[in-house]
Amino acid sequence: MFTQNAILSDGRPFADFITLSLRDGANLKADFLSALRQLPKLIATVNKAEPTCQIEWLVAFSDQAWSQLFEQQKPSALVPFTEMKQAERHFPATAGDIFVYVKSERMDLNFRIAKGVADLFEPIAEIIEDTQGYQYLIDRDMIDFVDGTENPVDEKRVNAVLIGDEDPNYQGGSYITLQRYVHNLNKWNDLAVSQQEQVIGRSKADNVEFSGEKKAPFAHINKGKSTDEAGKEIPMYRQNMPYGNAIEHGSVFIGFAKSPEVINISLRKMIFADEQGHYDHLLKYTRAVTGCIFFVPPADFLNTL
Repeated sequence: MFTQNAILSDGRPFADFITLSLRDGANLKADFLSALRQLPKLIATVNKAEPTCQIEWLVAFSDQAWSQLFEQQKPSALVPFTEMKQAERHFPATAGDIFVYVKSERMDLNFRIAKGVADLFEPIAEIIEDTQGYQYLIDRDMIDFVDGTENPVDEKRVNAVLIGDEDPNYQGGSYITLQRYVHNLNKWNDLAVSQQEQVIGRSKADNVEFSGEKKAPFAHINKGKSTDEAGKEIPMYRQNMPYGNAIEHGSVFIGFAKSPEVINISLRKMIFADEQGHYDHLLKYTRAVTGCIFFVPPADFLNTL
């Protein structure tokens, strides 16, 4: 079982999130396989510029793309992203067939790979989203709170993310849920620190999770978790990154799990009010503008192609 290396590894200071949409074409499968074979060579060529920059990457595919590109049976849990909407809150479902994720120590090398991806896949697909993420204040989102605190590590990460016996044909693969959020930092920064902490459920300066009654029922730390019917947390692995400039800025949410339903549970908790009317109040200050689900095949599946 060989896993694409960007699934389980820790984050890097820079990442590129590249979403492509397939074009119509009679030679789609043949041209796709030609581009796919060239992709590792592109990464290797760029890596020669600085072998220590730790380039890691993966390629993943949507439900719609699978039947267009592969003869093999579709992974058992691969489905399109489902639009979610309540009141002014909206998680849109947007286009996306192929997803390439690159992370490394250098933004310029990520750019060279992204440009190479555009050139390789140009006969069959066009890039519709290319978002450059970067480390912000070491480990914080642009709202200035630490992000990814509760990610599983080591064996717990493997168990949370990688497909096992539940889908034998694709052991070592994983599912990605991808959303890009645009923050309203002016509105967020109008809040007092104590109000921001209530929205998140953690202290801002030292990143200590609130407990008991101090943690608001609408806190992001509660609503952003995936839980089963007994209330036990179902782990996922987030590799979120800030992105943007002074005009538009926010966060790319990229969540890995052995089933997309794990992350769907948390998204529904965030956006839909519970019986007491509570939803994730962070959504007052940020909005999702994209939403896709992709399957990351195991590396040996890709190698057989």
